[in-house]
Amino acid sequence: MKQILPSHFRPFLFFTLSLFLFSCRGTKHAINTTPVVPSEVRTDFKSAKVLSELLVENEFKYAWLTSKFDAEAVVDDKTTNFSVTVRARKDSALWMSISPSIGIEVARLLATEDSVKFIDRLHGKYFSGDYAYISNLLHTELDFDMLQNLLIGNSVSFDHEESKLKSMIDNKRYLLSTIRKRKLRKVLNENSDLKGKKELIQSLWLEPETYKISRIYIEDFNTNRTFSAVYNDFKTVDSLSVPFQLLFDISAEKKMKIKIDYSKISRLAAPQTFPFTIPAKYEKLR
Repeated sequence: MKQILPSHFRPFLFFTLSLFLFSCRGTKHAINTTPVVPSEVRTDFKSAKVLSELLVENEFKYAWLTSKFDAEAVVDDKTTNFSVTVRARKDSALWMSISPSIGIEVARLLATEDSVKFIDRLHGKYFSGDYAYISNLLHTELDFDMLQNLLIGNSVSFDHEESKLKSMIDNKRYLLSTIRKRKLRKVLNENSDLKGKKELIQSLWLEPETYKISRIYIEDFNTNRTFSAVYNDFKTVDSLSVPFQLLFDISAEKKMKIKIDYSKISRLAAPQTFPFTIPAKYEKLR
């Protein structure tokens, strides 16, 4: 029987907030992160500027969103499976309720533009802090924009200046190389700043018919860390295309592979609530 164990707190994206707090002991196995080969579609060359405009035009747009997915994650030699219910308000809040297979909530997360809060119900602990702290901990940048967009296959913010965009055709797809737009301009700690740091390079592979992202690759040359996202199983939600299968491959202090399979993605017109109360007896993670 798998046993849920406490683990060291090392958040990397929203998944790591949950995985490192309640990882499951298991055997190591591979998650296939190979993108599905596109069908035979004529791919005419388009400039980087045109591709960036088509990318934005075809993004999955919403004001309020609710979704459910099952996830499988392999972190080094540990495997965990869990289910997540998501509520979101565009550019404002991301709320998650995380449950193992037994269906009882074991963790809850609330991310906003300037803060991250997390409750670990299994061990009676919680985290409350900002992205500067997490970014300093990871020696790389993390922000709300990354969290909300990676979950639905939209691009992470990038610089749209033509001089910083490059395009080509790669394996029947459009490839758009961009520079990741920095949002954390403030000093991360008293002894370091962003001067002299190289930009984060973001490569986007776009489907030739829909201009939806089929793969994202982000490389941080300062820390030698990489992040890859592959998007498959596109379905139509309110006439908009969105991927229902997500495959993440993270190379940092730990190796992590995550597979997400959505069972539901719905755009809403009515506002949602984001209930989040930290019990008084819970201990703060420091």
